[in-house]
Amino acid sequence: MFAMLFPHAHWLALSTVASLVIVSFDALSVWLTATVFNTLFNAQEILLNKQAFSIHNINEILKYWTYRAIRADSKFDSLKRVCIIMLAVFTLKNVLIYLQHVWIALLNIRIVQDLRNRLFSHALRLPVTYYDRNRSSDILSYIFNDVNMINSSFSNSIQILLVDPVRLAVFFSLLVVISPALTLMVLVMYPLMGFIIYHIGRAVRRRSHRMLNNYSGLVAVLSEVVNGIRAVKMFNMHEAESEKFRNENAVFSRNNLRAVRMHVLPSPLTEIMGILVTVVLLWYAGRRILAGQGLDAEDFVRYLVILLASYQPIKSMGRINSIIQSAIAAAQRVFAFLDTPPEPLFDAASREMPPFEREIAFNDVRMTYPGCSDEVLHGISFSVPKGSVCALVGSSGSGKSTILDLLPRFYDITSGSITIDGRDIREFDLSGLRRLFGIVSQDTILFNNTVRNNIAYGTDTATDEKIRAAAAAANALEFIEELPLGFDTVIGEKGVMLSGGQRQRLAIARALLRNPPVLILDEATSALDTESERLVQSAINTLMHKRTVLVVAHRLSTILHADTILVLEDGTIIERGTHRELLARSGRYKYLYDIQFGGAALEDEAAAISTEGS
Repeated sequence: MFAMLFPHAHWLALSTVASLVIVSFDALSVWLTATVFNTLFNAQEILLNKQAFSIHNINEILKYWTYRAIRADSKFDSLKRVCIIMLAVFTLKNVLIYLQHVWIALLNIRIVQDLRNRLFSHALRLPVTYYDRNRSSDILSYIFNDVNMINSSFSNSIQILLVDPVRLAVFFSLLVVISPALTLMVLVMYPLMGFIIYHIGRAVRRRSHRMLNNYSGLVAVLSEVVNGIRAVKMFNMHEAESEKFRNENAVFSRNNLRAVRMHVLPSPLTEIMGILVTVVLLWYAGRRILAGQGLDAEDFVRYLVILLASYQPIKSMGRINSIIQSAIAAAQRVFAFLDTPPEPLFDAASREMPPFEREIAFNDVRMTYPGCSDEVLHGISFSVPKGSVCALVGSSGSGKSTILDLLPRFYDITSGSITIDGRDIREFDLSGLRRLFGIVSQDTILFNNTVRNNIAYGTDTATDEKIRAAAAAANALEFIEELPLGFDTVIGEKGVMLSGGQRQRLAIARALLRNPPVLILDEATSALDTESERLVQSAINTLMHKRTVLVVAHRLSTILHADTILVLEDGTIIERGTHRELLARSGRYKYLYDIQFGGAALEDEAAAISTEGS
């Protein structure tokens, strides 16, 4: 975490200098306290012993020059001088305290800004496999709650860490100057205080870990309910989901209370131990002073004032240790997330698409999902010549979508190879490779933005004319113009203001605008009604024109004219050929054809779709 301070070292330097001056003013004000009373109410003049400077006479030297600074011709003039000095010291100190707070706030804000940007950028570069294995609520918790905890720690601790150790060192030095013997007695208590604070800090870190994990669970419940609100309402699960949330919230609150108990414990413990030390010293040194031995009254008063003043930085550092331990618990989670290996992505604009002149080929491809032992693809081999249409059919779980996910390297193969014009796709830069493909899937991805920006997503050079032309080619222009603000209409989260068919046509318009050499269609019409399917299929026919296409089809009517149809079962290609060739074999494809359409009706539908597309 402290490494993140370096880009903003100038704010840290300013804060450090201010801290040193503030501590100097603190020490001066504390030192003056006893001397003021002696100067104003005791007529005795303080004389400087002319012996050589040594550790033993530092106290006398400081007392003499303090006396000289305050002493005037009369007590009234001395009082006036004291008032001026106090006003100047406290005014300058508080001006510096204000400036230091501002500088530390700037430092803290910049660090948190950098950290959030880094987390978000890293999240975008993580492979799809990470999102398969982890909850999205965990990432939200890292970026918001964990960073907030780190933010709170920095804002509360940097000033204390800059000021209080120096303040304590200065106060301790003054105590040694006044009485090394008494200071040695005080030091006996410090290791005990440190031992207690250390073990309390470890307990705080453990409880903070539990609290943060519980918070992720709380966000997960909330996220699932918000995303599935229609199902919750449809099945009347309000009470069940509320109970689930209450249970998670109760666990979070319980761990939060335990952490708070540990947080507040060091301060009262430190003060109790400090007062105990003060009482012992008061009894021991006071008896000696009354007996005419040891320190004089002024030194003893000064010693007690400085000793009592030193407990405040000790309490602050004990309290801040608990805060830092909580931040460490959050930082461990955040940096563990940042340590997750990302995809080797580069700036897409600076990367050229790989050349595609001949074919895409799968060569004995085998694939196992990360963290699983069962192979999902077994020796898949086929090729897709440029300009041809290859369709994948089969029952659910046969491996169709997995094959499509391998092309843009959402997943990597276990063995074998996937090549473009004979070159393994693992040799290409990912950003450049993915520019080769356009994807339209059943789950259309739209953003809470305008229609225009959703169509132009990922295309930096899109003009209004090109966006409008893409919308027209996707059969989307008519409904877009009927929207309240046309292309400037915000369509809501996930395009909730649009129907399923309208969302699909926007996705097709986006793919048309991008103009990819290779098109991937993953059951793009399976969830649509007949009218929407007709419009979407017409747009898809436009999109497929003169492109290389790999398509997963739930409805066989969309793939009758594919150049190659691959039939998959349990991760293996069991049949391949054209529609007529596969029907003639009376195999698995013929079985799927019969149960879906029952014969020649399919041919009539295919002819109609083909005519419309042309």
